[in-house]
Amino acid sequence: MKIKKAHIDGFGKWHDQDFDFTANPQIIYGPNEAGKTTLMAFLVSILFGFADGRGKNRFAQYIPKNTSSYGGSLQVEANGEDYLIKRQRGRNGGKVTVIDSQGNQGGEQELRNLIGTMDRSLYQALFSFGQRDLAVVDEVNRDEWQQHLQQLGAVGSAQWDKLISQYQKHADHLYKPRGRKWPLNQDLHQYTVLTDKIKHVRGKFQHYQDLQTDLKNNQKVLQRTQSELANQKPALQKLEHLHQLWPVYSKWRNNQQIDKSVNYLTDQQVMAVQKLQVKEKEIHHQQEEYQQRLTLLNTHPLSTQTTHHVQELQRLKERVIELQATGALQQRQQDQVKDWQHELNSIKGHYHYPLPAPLTPQAKTELIQLLNGSTISRIGNNQSAGDLSRPSMIGIIGGFVLFIIGLLANITFLTALGAIVAFATVMYLYYRRQKVDKDFSPVKDNAQEINAFGRKHDLSDFPVDQWLLMQGDIERAAELSTQVKAAAQDQQQYNHQLTVFRRQLSPALQTLPLSSVKAKIDDLLEQRQQAQQDVQVNTREKATIASNLARLAQEANKIHQQKMNLYQQADVHDDQQFAQYLAQRSAAQSQSLTSDAYGQQLTITDRRELAKYVSKEELESALTRMQEQINHLNLTITKAQTKIQKDKVEITSLAEDGTLSNLEQERANLATKIWREVQEWLQYQLAIEWINKALVKASADRYPAIIRQAERFFFLLTENRYTKIDLTVDGIKVVRADQEVFLVEELSQGTAEQLYIALRLGFVTVMSDQANFPIIIDDGFVNFDNVRRQRMLKLLTEIAKKNQVLYFTADDRVKKLSASVLDLQALNHE
Repeated sequence: MKIKKAHIDGFGKWHDQDFDFTANPQIIYGPNEAGKTTLMAFLVSILFGFADGRGKNRFAQYIPKNTSSYGGSLQVEANGEDYLIKRQRGRNGGKVTVIDSQGNQGGEQELRNLIGTMDRSLYQALFSFGQRDLAVVDEVNRDEWQQHLQQLGAVGSAQWDKLISQYQKHADHLYKPRGRKWPLNQDLHQYTVLTDKIKHVRGKFQHYQDLQTDLKNNQKVLQRTQSELANQKPALQKLEHLHQLWPVYSKWRNNQQIDKSVNYLTDQQVMAVQKLQVKEKEIHHQQEEYQQRLTLLNTHPLSTQTTHHVQELQRLKERVIELQATGALQQRQQDQVKDWQHELNSIKGHYHYPLPAPLTPQAKTELIQLLNGSTISRIGNNQSAGDLSRPSMIGIIGGFVLFIIGLLANITFLTALGAIVAFATVMYLYYRRQKVDKDFSPVKDNAQEINAFGRKHDLSDFPVDQWLLMQGDIERAAELSTQVKAAAQDQQQYNHQLTVFRRQLSPALQTLPLSSVKAKIDDLLEQRQQAQQDVQVNTREKATIASNLARLAQEANKIHQQKMNLYQQADVHDDQQFAQYLAQRSAAQSQSLTSDAYGQQLTITDRRELAKYVSKEELESALTRMQEQINHLNLTITKAQTKIQKDKVEITSLAEDGTLSNLEQERANLATKIWREVQEWLQYQLAIEWINKALVKASADRYPAIIRQAERFFFLLTENRYTKIDLTVDGIKVVRADQEVFLVEELSQGTAEQLYIALRLGFVTVMSDQANFPIIIDDGFVNFDNVRRQRMLKLLTEIAKKNQVLYFTADDRVKKLSASVLDLQALNHE
């Protein structure tokens, strides 16, 4: 994390003020009361929260007196992205807002994601120091640095520390060495009391003594076996450790045996071969694409019968149009058939008997002659009847003509008008005939001929006077029947044509309406026409592909020849052999690096111990034998414990009186209870010890690196006078170049401060991959002369490559040593 800019709304003496920290290292100069401490407190407060104001912290809040605003913001760079961290007045350290470069806003959780496990106390202990910290350098010990290392180097160490506290609390509730009220303390005291009572009341007899002797012997066996087991466990752990290191040792040993004799090509030649390979692959790829396209065109050729199919579809389309037109005519004719059938039913309903066939013209003439041969009562009636026949025939014919025109033209008005005129004329003739009939009657001599005529022409069921009048209805009924039958024949013929046409269609089209069939045929016609166009396009595309393939073949041959010329220099013949050559070349180049990398993971002792075994199987065999010995010792312990328990039970049964038995039983029960409590207490203690060792192991590999880095810094700061730092539990020792050892208390104040700074900077630089935060130094070089100060600033410039460095000072001499100085005094004057 790097602080790029800061803006203070209100904090102590600062309000509505901006600061730029882009220089690194950044030196902030200001005399006393210029606001250096206030600015440092602001930077830490924005990251970790404002002081709560309780107790001694009430003076660490820096609440401004001349403005109501309290807080500000930092623009920081973390993980390669910019963030704006704002904090204003609020509960629990203030209200915090985090805004990323995309404008997304967050709160306390997003800030926690940025700073990780770092908190105020840990930051001030590691990344921020001043003259007060340098004064107590002689109080620094290994445990303190180890604790800081665990907090940064072990993931979730805070949760583990909390778990250790919980386990210690549970263990303390069971037992304390100097306690009296705790359960295990009380039970141990009670066990001692019971043991004293048993000794007092126990009788003396031989078997009892023998059992006691056997009990002691078994206890000795148990103690000896447990001791042997304790001695064997380190050997087992050593073998397990060697077994874990065997893969690294095996790789290191194999790398030591790699053949270094490889004929090298120059890097430019290797790059040239690789470029040629890339070009060759590109050409092969293009050729494969063209071949695939050509195969696709040949695999799915367009039908050569496209033209024939188009003609067939065009014929079917014309036939559909014809059937659609015929169907429309049939639909209109069916509407007329309904009207004809209605009229026919009306005519038949007017008579009570079935209508006979209409009379031929000769039969009509014969009937008229028969009727005219009758005796007429008044002469002149025939003349009168004859005068009325002409208009009657005109009315009947005119109505019939209008009726036919209306049906054909589908005009309902004309059809109705024609039917009314014809019907009115017929009715007029009927009533007129009735009047004539009153005036004449057939001669009796002519009656037999008339009756014979009626039987011949099926007219006997009708009155004689209606035979001529009903001929119009009979003829109309016959005509209508003929028209209905003709329409039915036309419909049947149309249905047959439609059936024959549908048989010519595919099954999917046979059940569709003619309009849908026509639409489908139109689609197929469009597809066939498109197919004809595709044939032409595909032909042109095949010609283009053939030309491109020929061109690519020439380029491939040229590139292949260039590549083979280079292959001959490397004594290889194909791409596979060249790949093997590159692998050998790379292995030879990285042999020493790989060997060193694996070798650094193995100590000299590890290599010596592992060299005793020829193979991994031999090491595993030794490990198996050791495990079998451990298992045998555990079995011996179990048997000894069983015998001891058996002797104790038998001793209890041989007691002289019930008091001894009760005491023994009570003590046995108490021993069981104590054993359970001890197990529980040991579980907590072992868990605490395991967690501590795990935390130490999780960060142990960092500790040597920190010491080496601190030794390098101390070596530079002291002009190569001191070469080694030994950080022990009791304190710090340093070794001078002449191998003389000094305690930190024996060093001058300036050298001791240089030692402390080297340790702090060594720690933060090694741990920068875990926690990379700005280093804040507050007048840390007061006791340094100009030479030491120059070396310190040079070292800070080197540290600034990984961590941001902010150096606050009241010494105006730094202005001459560095150009990147932020003058707070000048800001105050503004």
